[in-house]
Amino acid sequence: MITFDTDTGKARKAVKAAERRGLPVPQQIHDTAAMVDVALKAAHMRPPQRPTVDDVPATAEELAAVIEERAHQHRIALAHQQVGTDFLEPIARRFNALVRDQVPGWIRALQPEFNGLIKQLRTQSKKLPDNLDKNVLDWNDPAVTTPWEKAEGIAFQLDQIVSDRKDMARAGDLQGEGGQDWALYAVAKLPEPTTTGVVQHVLRTHITPEIHQWQELRHQPVSRWLQLVRSEHLTIELATPDEVRQRAAVREKWVDALQVRGVAPVPGERAIKAIESVLRS
Repeated sequence: MITFDTDTGKARKAVKAAERRGLPVPQQIHDTAAMVDVALKAAHMRPPQRPTVDDVPATAEELAAVIEERAHQHRIALAHQQVGTDFLEPIARRFNALVRDQVPGWIRALQPEFNGLIKQLRTQSKKLPDNLDKNVLDWNDPAVTTPWEKAEGIAFQLDQIVSDRKDMARAGDLQGEGGQDWALYAVAKLPEPTTTGVVQHVLRTHITPEIHQWQELRHQPVSRWLQLVRSEHLTIELATPDEVRQRAAVREKWVDALQVRGVAPVPGERAIKAIESVLRS
């Protein structure tokens, strides 16, 4: 019986993403993938189909020979299914492990291209109006359409990198991937909370509105990336392996510090000490 223990789908997608990016894929991974295919083929071998009227021979002797041959084919198919299934799990585990070991290096290798594209996008962002609402932009003005078209191409490439990183992260079982706002934390990080920032409600008045804006633009990739590079509080940076979880923890620390801050317009000394205690933890 083939189980989820033999699933190599995530690892295969990660390998394809790495190859698409021109990243090194060890030959051992290709060799093991080929063995997975061999085991899968054996595990799915089917015996001959049931005979039809056209398969009935002319004599009893011929029928006996045909039955003997078909019985042999049935035994071969069932044996292949059993042995192929037996091999499939250990080979699949080896393949998944080999890919998982490569994931951290592959993700780090995505950063230079990502950073280069962000630099290009900043250049185009400076040429566009402050208001990036597609409904109010003047599409007859080359000063708008030219940088927008360039930004559109850059945004597409950035989305592809993020998608490839996601496939790699899933194959690598990276912690924090898939959690709340993980898609944002994969490409941007919040500032570390400070006592002053907590007292002045920087999370509520500045950071959270920028996060909400990013979420609202999920169906407008160009505007979404442009707004992100213009952010005053979010730092664009492709997350390293396991950094998504770390970035989520920064948000939690902001929230924890705000909870002890209280609702007073100006927190007292006791609240300040409580904030500082949370930030030190």
